[in-house]
Amino acid sequence: MNRNSANKLCRLLCLTVALVFSVSVTAQRDFSTIHTGVNAADAKIIERGVKNVELPKDAARTRGNGFDDDNKDHDESWFGYEYYRYTYPTISAKGEPITLTALAAMPKNTKAVINNIILGCHVTITDNASAPSEYITKGKVKSDVGMLTMHAQEKNASKLAYTCLVILPDYQGYGITQNESHPYLAQEITARQSVDALRYGIELYKTSKKNRAKIRDNWKTICVGYSQGGSVAMACHRFIETNFLDVDLQLGGSVCGDGPYDPIATLRTYIAEDKVYMPVALPLIIKGMLDYNPYMRRHAMSDYFNARFLNTGIVEWIEKKELATDEIQKKLKSIYTFQKDNKGEYIKVSEIFNPDAFEFMSKKMKGEPTEKNPKFDDLYTAITVNDLTEGWKPKHPIYLFHSKVDEVVPISNAESAYQKMRTDANPTIIKYTYTDKGNHGDSGSSFYFSFWGQSYEEMGVNAIAGGEESWNKFKP
Repeated sequence: MNRNSANKLCRLLCLTVALVFSVSVTAQRDFSTIHTGVNAADAKIIERGVKNVELPKDAARTRGNGFDDDNKDHDESWFGYEYYRYTYPTISAKGEPITLTALAAMPKNTKAVINNIILGCHVTITDNASAPSEYITKGKVKSDVGMLTMHAQEKNASKLAYTCLVILPDYQGYGITQNESHPYLAQEITARQSVDALRYGIELYKTSKKNRAKIRDNWKTICVGYSQGGSVAMACHRFIETNFLDVDLQLGGSVCGDGPYDPIATLRTYIAEDKVYMPVALPLIIKGMLDYNPYMRRHAMSDYFNARFLNTGIVEWIEKKELATDEIQKKLKSIYTFQKDNKGEYIKVSEIFNPDAFEFMSKKMKGEPTEKNPKFDDLYTAITVNDLTEGWKPKHPIYLFHSKVDEVVPISNAESAYQKMRTDANPTIIKYTYTDKGNHGDSGSSFYFSFWGQSYEEMGVNAIAGGEESWNKFKP
């Protein structure tokens, strides 16, 4: 090889090394480049608990609220990540200032580059012990919260669904606000609060004393959830887009499993079939509207449910938040005679609704004329306001997963979202997987977990995290 050829080869090698080094440097950025619009100082040190939550006598009155060792509410996972409980300021369902709790999970290795930020939204719960912030002391790995924290597990950089910062908000009415009402299916306010948890979580991560890892340049915020969490994930997606936060938060999209996106579609199925497989769902929905919607506050649970059902203690169980949903189901089975079909065990909606409420809703769902009645008209309006499939066309991808035989959240919810929310200009903005089997519980397991290969949820996260090219190649 002559001298000129050797010099050319040397320059080529130097250029290649410089290019590789440049890519490695520009492929990641500091968290300080993320603009959230909030200030970590507003959440840094907050009194532990609120007045209506009794604390142990020996509990420290204040604690560090960041992602550092002075925050005593933290723990580590066997899978190499750690999690912290934190509090943050937001707005209540009544429009007043409130402090809520959340859980944040992140790789224990502070040098690992974060791939994405996951906003994890939890399923319907009726007990405070199942709230994300309680995971530190009472959580189970096989729960949806446990599955969502797994996104913080450090893996190969090419596995974009892992090595993530995961934010899991408690919905209002859980965590330190457990003695307050939970505005069930009040989509806008729950989304606002959850996105505030995300924004403050990012700020607390920025200010950690542990000099935590950078984040990849093309990172995404991805909203993920199943059941109620599926609808909250979609609501957060909508809130981020419609409040112009999608650029600063680099919204990727949402992965939504078996969620009640269209609550009218859910009620239509319940009433048309005169079957409800998880009876607690109906008082949760109506109580949520009564507690949140200003027009509903003049009405009462007794306007809709008969005395026999209310005398079971169902409202007290919901308010105390001591019984899990399966425990409430067992109590109701000891009182009512459940019937069984190929989807599972159920009682008739007409057995728990007042006759006039059932008659009105039956006509309304069929599109038949109804006489003016404030208590029923207000309920229908309050539920309609929380329909995520109306009045919005997403700009970022949504992956829908749903069981065709889900007995709790009918497949019509996913079909409504798919049909109403796409546009001719962007027909592939929503993609879906409909499975032929699996009740609501089993479908949740399929969504989050797979013995072989990727779960449906992981496939959706990877497709969105990879950007436009990977989404276009995604064939669920």
